[in-house]
Amino acid sequence: MSDTPSDEDIVQLARQAGLVLPAQYVPELIEAYGHVHRMIGRVSKARPHGDEPAHVFVPSVFLQEESSS
Repeated sequence: MSDTPSDEDIVQLARQAGLVLPAQYVPELIEAYGHVHRMIGRVSKARPHGDEPAHVFVPSVFLQEESSS
């Protein structure tokens, strides 16, 4: 696959991800991928991914404590 994927490449990527769309949605997927592809190009590659901590949701932090009465 080249730096700029073809329409067929985009459909193949979607299928590999388990996304099978009806034909009428394929043009919308291709258009959306173009936006995402440009956005990825703007992400800085100067730092490794490990420098940014993951956003972690811990549900137990939000549980109400049970009263012991």
